Amino acid sequence: MNIRLKPVWIALALAATGAQAAPDNDWYAGVGGGWAIAHDLGDFGKDASKDATALSLFGGYNFTENLGAELGYLSTGDWDVQGNDFSSQGATLSVIGRLPLGDIFSVFAEGGGYIYHVKSINGGDNNLAPLAGLGLTAKLHDWVDIQARYRYMVRVGDDPDNDKLNSGTQRWVSDISTATLELVIHPNRSKPVEPVAAPAVVPPPPPAPEPVDQTFNLSSDVLFAFGKADLKPEGMQALESLYQQIVDVQPKDGSAVVMGYTDRIGSDANNQALSEARASTVANFLIGKGLPADKVSIQGNGESNPVTGSQCDAIKARAALIDCLGPDRRVEVRVTGTQGAPEAPVTEPAVQ
Repeated sequence: MNIRLKPVWIALALAATGAQAAPDNDWYAGVGGGWAIAHDLGDFGKDASKDATALSLFGGYNFTENLGAELGYLSTGDWDVQGNDFSSQGATLSVIGRLPLGDIFSVFAEGGGYIYHVKSINGGDNNLAPLAGLGLTAKLHDWVDIQARYRYMVRVGDDPDNDKLNSGTQRWVSDISTATLELVIHPNRSKPVEPVAAPAVVPPPPPAPEPVDQTFNLSSDVLFAFGKADLKPEGMQALESLYQQIVDVQPKDGSAVVMGYTDRIGSDANNQALSEARASTVANFLIGKGLPADKVSIQGNGESNPVTGSQCDAIKARAALIDCLGPDRRVEVRVTGTQGAPEAPVTEPAVQ
């Protein structure tokens, strides 16, 4: 017995060591039919028929992809021994070890017991016989398999002690093997769920650039001496500060218009020329600091657009009038464009 069953136990152990998760609630049921052979009935006479029809019904549960348990019914049919009938049927209980061979095929081995009831000319008997088996399964559908199974049961008969002669009465005992073709239904089995790739993280679009339209107002009395267009030292300091403010604004595709204004003292022609000269001086300074020359233009407005309006009209003294009209003497720098948008943060792709 041990020699015959040892390969099956080895196969079961190898399958169990590679156990993997099975689909949830993978129970199954099946039916099969085939042939049964009583190997030792020939010992009782040359007229013994060793072949019969086998029928199996079974149900089981797969704990993992490689390991399951099965309970079933097995009829090994009827044999004729010198005109006398000999038959066995009963319950099978076994552990199934399975080894997948790809997505379609798998091989399996089983080991357990056959709780049988045997009928013979002597009446009947109930007993337990060791059972071992091997098989090949093919997956036809998500929930349908077809499989071929071979089983071997040791010492089935009405003489479990192998005492063939008992008070002159013939006793029947034999090893039995079955070969069946079986249809198996897995109601809860479905295709493995394919892992779903995490959606790609799309960074939010960068904010739309904001328009820039800013005017900087500089007093000509700080930049220039009265009636002059040459920068004073403190004027250079003021323009240094102005240039830094323009850089801080960071205009993209920007441009600058430098507009010069004078007060109303003097002729219109002189005031126009002075306003243009002062605007040119400021523009040249800013270009020298780094502003693109093709993005800087000048505009002389003379004594137009006075800030003081009529508030100085009553003043007659020249010095006092010059002082009062100081706000009209100015240079305005208008910067336009768009403010450069900050770079969007770099998002690392999700790890699957």
